Amino acid sequence: MTQNKPVVLYVDDSNVNLILFKETFKKDFEVILTEYPEEALTILKEREIQVIVSDQRMPKMSGTELLEIVAEQYPDIRRFLLTAFTDAETVIEAVNVGRVHGYIKKPLKTDEIRASINSAIENYHLRKKNQQILKELEHANAELLNLDGLKSEIINAIINEITHPLNRIMGTLHLLKNKIEGDELTEVVNILDDSVLKLEQFSLLARQLSTLKSPGYVLEKTEVSLKQVIQFSAIETKEDMKEQGILLKIEPSVGDLQVHGDSDLLVGSLVSLIHFARQHSGNREEILISAYSRNGAVECLVEDGGSDYSDTLFDLLTLQFSQKTTNLNLSVGIGLAVSQMIMDAHGGHLVFEKTTEGKGRMKMVFPYE
Repeated sequence: MTQNKPVVLYVDDSNVNLILFKETFKKDFEVILTEYPEEALTILKEREIQVIVSDQRMPKMSGTELLEIVAEQYPDIRRFLLTAFTDAETVIEAVNVGRVHGYIKKPLKTDEIRASINSAIENYHLRKKNQQILKELEHANAELLNLDGLKSEIINAIINEITHPLNRIMGTLHLLKNKIEGDELTEVVNILDDSVLKLEQFSLLARQLSTLKSPGYVLEKTEVSLKQVIQFSAIETKEDMKEQGILLKIEPSVGDLQVHGDSDLLVGSLVSLIHFARQHSGNREEILISAYSRNGAVECLVEDGGSDYSDTLFDLLTLQFSQKTTNLNLSVGIGLAVSQMIMDAHGGHLVFEKTTEGKGRMKMVFPYE
């Protein structure tokens, strides 16, 4: 397959010169001809032109005037002025006003013109390549800036989440120093256990974030049993559910559905959804986990008890976790944010729904592979 020839636009009010130029260079370039400078400007709007060669002496508009317009509107196009006049004023005007890249004297010397145009075309492509590189660098820099900002937000969110349980631990230790005994001591130990558990959870989230954002990280996918992911997640959250008197129920109809991904990350994602559901489930309420294959995807659903929801929160969650957005919003909590990143890495997404009973339902949606 041959490459397209470079395109040269030649403007001259002499029809003989036009024909001669095209016959001379038609094997080297795709030559477009016009007698009229106004038509040349129209052609430039419709075609990508690498080089324009214009005669100087033309009615209504000189070559210098035409090339001045081209220099303003199409600065990348290489511009050559053709004239039989070699006086200094014409040359100076062509360089300063028309900003030409070459000056061609009549009568034409074929080899010199061919060499000049070829050199100009190389320069044209080099400028285009440099512009593309600059655009790619700007895009990369913008992504790095966004990533740096994202890292800062994530770190701050983690710090904020860790600060509260740490303060509880420190306060509890002060109480221990006062030699609390009996039932009060048991309550203190429970507070410590709960706080340490939270620290462990956010430590796990931090490790997952570090993995996902590591330079050059590529997710290694294997066939994973979704049922096994659910079972492991239930084990991870069993003590939390028991402590709060919440029943974690797995739908009996959950089959042995298979997805492609990283088992540990998927367990971490589901655990985050269960923790979120726990925040919206009261004592003796149920968190229901189910899984289905439907609508061309595999879905894992976590339905909470429906506690502590406002219309504003419902709207925020519905908007944030929809199939139309992948933007990360840390205001929904670091756990859900990390879960969303994990699903993005798997080519899936999270969806939040409000049930008719006023409960919240978060779905992990995996595409078929």
